[in-house]
Amino acid sequence: MTAEPILTHRAQGRNARSITVLILAVMALGGMLLAGTHWAIVAFLSLFALPTLVDVLFNPVANFALSEAEVRWKNATQEAEIELGQIKSIQIATRLNVAFRMTFVMQDGAKVRIPQDVLPPRADLEAALQTLGVAVEHDRLRLI
Repeated sequence: MTAEPILTHRAQGRNARSITVLILAVMALGGMLLAGTHWAIVAFLSLFALPTLVDVLFNPVANFALSEAEVRWKNATQEAEIELGQIKSIQIATRLNVAFRMTFVMQDGAKVRIPQDVLPPRADLEAALQTLGVAVEHDRLRLI
């Protein structure tokens, strides 16, 4: 039986930010071509926009739910459901680019990293974890 979620989050690949980034990238690459940059250089640089193009075209959906009994997430490549009783602590690592990674440390010592695309906003997540009394370890400014 699934408990009522305390925190839910849904993210889509096709959003205003992705579309804006894609439009700006196309404009910048087109401007480079018009300025006389060799087409091979522009083609190479366009490869950096491919992940955003894939997100806009295929619109992958990612879901995250945290309840008093379990944590569930689903994205394009994986789906998981973990009972809170199996989790010893949660490690939240802040990267130099201010993004964060979340890793569950299980009772048996195993570690489960949560995919970046399913994570809710950090403030909401930490408030929900504090409400549930889950042990959270912070690791500030990790390189990788």
